[in-house]
Amino acid sequence: MSKVAWRYTFLGLAVTGILIYLAAPYLGWGLGAFLGGPSELTTAPENRVVGAVDWTDSLTRMDAPALAQFTLQLNYRSELDTDSDDWQQLRQAPRRMITVQTWSGGGRTYDNNPLRDVIEGRYDALLRQFLAKLPDAGAGTFLRLNPEMEVPVDQYPWQLYPSIYIGSYRHFADLCRELAPRARLVWGPAGYPGALEYYPGDDVVDAATVTYAYAGEHRLDDYPTDYTADYEVYRRLHRLRFLRVPVYVLGATDAAEQPDMESVTDLLRAGGPELYGRAPTLTEVTETIAGFPVVPTVFGLHDPNQRLLDDPNVGVEHIFLDLDQLENGEFETQFRGIMERGHAAIVTFEPYRPPVDSTDRELLGAIGAGELDAVLLQLYRILGEADHPVYLRYAHEMEIPIYRYPWQSQDPQVYIRSFRHVMLHDSLPKGVQRIWGPAGDRGSLEWYPGDDAVDLISIAIYGLPDKNITDPEQQEQFATIFQRKVYRMRFVGKPIFITEFGVKGPEAYQTDWMLGAAETLQDDPRIVGINYFNMSDLPQAWGEIKPPDWSISRATLDTFVRALQ
Repeated sequence: MSKVAWRYTFLGLAVTGILIYLAAPYLGWGLGAFLGGPSELTTAPENRVVGAVDWTDSLTRMDAPALAQFTLQLNYRSELDTDSDDWQQLRQAPRRMITVQTWSGGGRTYDNNPLRDVIEGRYDALLRQFLAKLPDAGAGTFLRLNPEMEVPVDQYPWQLYPSIYIGSYRHFADLCRELAPRARLVWGPAGYPGALEYYPGDDVVDAATVTYAYAGEHRLDDYPTDYTADYEVYRRLHRLRFLRVPVYVLGATDAAEQPDMESVTDLLRAGGPELYGRAPTLTEVTETIAGFPVVPTVFGLHDPNQRLLDDPNVGVEHIFLDLDQLENGEFETQFRGIMERGHAAIVTFEPYRPPVDSTDRELLGAIGAGELDAVLLQLYRILGEADHPVYLRYAHEMEIPIYRYPWQSQDPQVYIRSFRHVMLHDSLPKGVQRIWGPAGDRGSLEWYPGDDAVDLISIAIYGLPDKNITDPEQQEQFATIFQRKVYRMRFVGKPIFITEFGVKGPEAYQTDWMLGAAETLQDDPRIVGINYFNMSDLPQAWGEIKPPDWSISRATLDTFVRALQ
């Protein structure tokens, strides 16, 4: 190679290296994921604790503990130096929080990332070396593994995979219990919607953290980002209210606004003791679900055009009710028709008056405050005249961060207060089964109103993952959606009635999809009922796109019910 050619080759390599270095922050988590970074301990004053609450028995505000903050960045391909100045500071600190991060190289996939490396033991030697160096068997030490794991951004390679995150955390916890038994294990989500999907279990969590002003979230626009600091922290803590451990708030030191923890605690306490009191732990809920008996599954339809209501396999009818229909008598006529046909009824009560306007967003709070009790009494009177089972579902799909319904995208306490008022009212007829009906989307449990106000939970399962999909075979299978959404309900020990499900496409495809659904549902002790949405969806929800038609034939219905039994 000539000198000129070599010069240009060298220049090209140098430019390429510079471009990779500059582009790394925008390609995910940077060069460390590809080349592997060093294993080193550094101080991390930016992770200061700004406050804490304790959920153990009831809501208690705690003073922010004085914890020296450190980050331990590990790559199993590199050696760990435990004699640095930072290690000396760690040993001298009376109390310390160490955030352990695993940065081994590899692709960012379910099967190839640092979480797998932890589970498969590639980090064991480094972790054992680190844990053995902690003073006094870990006393005064808080250990936090791979934080902010639930935020859907490409910042850390350990984000987005709940099952293997939990597996890696539990593997880490086993090593900690063995080598540093006096250390406290800290689960460290940001507090973003959906955090509880990554909860590793009551037996391996001594404390938790939420992160205020986590920089990675600025890339996202799925949820509002213009909250005040106090309200933002309140929402993050509210999402973790199912835990029974202290929760520490980590605040970025460079945040423009800092939360006032006294104000945050006041916002939480506004929910009342029933919201932040002694709820069952995940362990207790898991044991409850395991004890559910297998019962026959009730099948029903939402079939306003009455195409298949005369089918002998139909035992339930599902109707939707708004305030106008209740007041003008339309609902009473529909309800009596269901009773005359000898069916049970699912009544989804939608707190609004069509057409929707801005004032309808106030109705949720008005109902919770008792201002519409006269209307509720009318509803209870009609339901009380039933001679067949009645299921009442109120303000469904509240967790989806859109404004299709006026009760969506509201403060969870407003929603919960309203739900509890409707379902715990003295005039609600005995025997009415109370359904809490989220879609089953990310963060659903933020709106859970409490075990005492809920008999059954419901999720919606539609094959279409994106409304722009026109090829019916691109729909998700029932089992995929079911497993994802039911998993999100794992902190609630209630039976499930799927009050809405549907699939579009040619009849043969619909039949195969529903046979898959029947196979999934068979002998699942959580499922007590399932209700098909036998019509096209409402056009106004789809804009210029043709709404999907979920309608099925009588042959498909009968095939499904036979397979379900």
